[in-house]
Parts: sequence; structure tokens; C-alpha cells
Amino acid sequence: MTESLTNASTVLLIFLIGYTFKKFNLCDISFARKLSYVIMYVTLPCAILSGSQGGLEMEYSLFFIVPIAFVISFCFPLIGYFLYKRDPKFCVYSMLNLGGFNIGNFILPFMQSTLSTEGFLALCLFDVVNAFFCFGGVYCMALYFNQKGFDSGKPVNLKMVALELSKSVTSYCCILCIVFSSLNITIPSIIMHPVKVMGSSNTFICMFVIGIALNFNMTFNQISRIIKMIFLRYSAALVSALLIAFLLPYSPMVKLILIAIVFAPITSLAPITAIRSLPQFAEDSANLNMMSVIISVVLITAICAFSPALMSVL
Repeated sequence: MTESLTNASTVLLIFLIGYTFKKFNLCDISFARKLSYVIMYVTLPCAILSGSQGGLEMEYSLFFIVPIAFVISFCFPLIGYFLYKRDPKFCVYSMLNLGGFNIGNFILPFMQSTLSTEGFLALCLFDVVNAFFCFGGVYCMALYFNQKGFDSGKPVNLKMVALELSKSVTSYCCILCIVFSSLNITIPSIIMHPVKVMGSSNTFICMFVIGIALNFNMTFNQISRIIKMIFLRYSAALVSALLIAFLLPYSPMVKLILIAIVFAPITSLAPITAIRSLPQFAEDSANLNMMSVIISVVLITAICAFSPALMSVL
């Protein structure tokens, strides 16, 4: 538990460092937008490849988690579309911030001490699908469902969506990671050393960029938007958690880890994507992400603390 809280406080500290740099005019949103390209094309792909070493022997019954993860990951951003489809820009913003779960940098550190092998496999299977949505899937959903256009004003079609996905270096790295893990292929250490060094900086740079985008001088409209997104996100998480608890035929440990995942914070890539594609909502997205981290710290800490009692009723 102490390690979990330390990880959470470290994330908040990095947010504060980025915000302080902005307040002292050492960097600004335009700098953060440029830095986001370093994340998307260098540090994030390296972080993904760093996890591709070694394989895991999968239990076949757990593979049903893949379609479950797909349905959950697909439905969360759709909430934003159906509620705000009359406002294309805000529709895209809401879809980006309702989709995706921060699993690797949040759930794994929190739950690591309580995870069984079965629970860890469940987490990995869910994260494979989650990665697809975080690393371009949600963004492409927002493109496709926003038929009136996106920034450039051009009509959005399947060709444009496919083009966006083809630009995603992270998607290619995810595919490589799955293949390497499945075949137990090990990348030579002479290649992996620089990859790991660059990948290890990914969490810091992501949180630092979000910190730069933070703005605590919010208007009433900004606060209202953030509260709406928080309510929608965690209401959807609660419904998903109840369905997982009462409908899935898995062990209590697997159910517990899946419930923890749906209460995870919004992916840290949501503000990064907003900074790149919707700069007018960059501050909102960063503030929303920080609020999500704080709320999830409380919720996941409670889940960890009461895990024996929870597993006894699952």
C-alpha cells in the first residue's frame, strides 16, 4: 500500500513540476505540443517495446477478456458521442477523455502486491486491447463519428481513419510487443539498452507535459465541463464494475482486477492528444486528467484495502 501511494504522489509531484515551469515562463503550451511528438514517436514506442521481453503461458479461458475489454473500451467514448454529437469539437474532446484506461502507470503499481498469476494475465489481456484504443483507436473513433470534419474541415471517412492509424508508431510497437511475447522472442541487449533508457523517461515526460497544460484559474464553464466528464466517466465505470461482478464467470481475483481497471484514471495520452489536435481544450483535458488521478487514487486504495472482503462476495 505504501508503494502504491508513493507512486501516486510521484505522479502528482511531476504534474506540479510541469505547472511550476509554466508559471515561471520556462515553457508553454506550444512547447508542450512539440514535446508531445517526442512522446508519440520516441519515448512511448520505446516504453512499449521494453515490455516485449519474455512470454507468458496464457490460460485459454481468460481469452474471453479480450472481447470484454473491446466492448468496454469501445462503449466509454461512445457516451461522449451520443451526448455531444451536435457540438463536433466538444464531441471529440469528450470522446478522447472518456476512452482509455491508465493501466501500466497506475493499476499495475497499485495492484502488484495483491495480484496472482491469473490476475496478472487478466490485466495483460485487457491492456492489449486498451493499448489499441489509447494509442490511436479512440482518436480514430472520434474522427470517424465526427462526419462534419475535424480541424482541417475535410470530411472524415474510413480512408482518413486508416491513414491516421497508419501514422501511429505506437500501434506498430504494440503489434510487435504481442508477437514477441507470444513467441518468446528476445530482442538483443545491444538494441534493448537504448530502447529501455528512452522508454524509462516516458512516464515523466507524459506527466510533465500534462503539468504544463494545467490551469487552476478556471472559468465556471471549464469547471462545469470537467465535472460533467468526471461524472460520466465514473458512472460508466460503476455500471461496468457491477456487470463484471455479477455476470462474468471468473474467479474473484480476476473480477477484482477488472473492476480496478474500469476505475483507473483517464489515460495520460488523452491530454497529449488534446494538446496536439484540440489546443483550445488542452487545459481542460489536463485538469480533468489530474482530477481523475486523485479520484482513482482514493477508489483504488479502497479496493486494495478491502480486497479480501470484496473477493469474498465476488
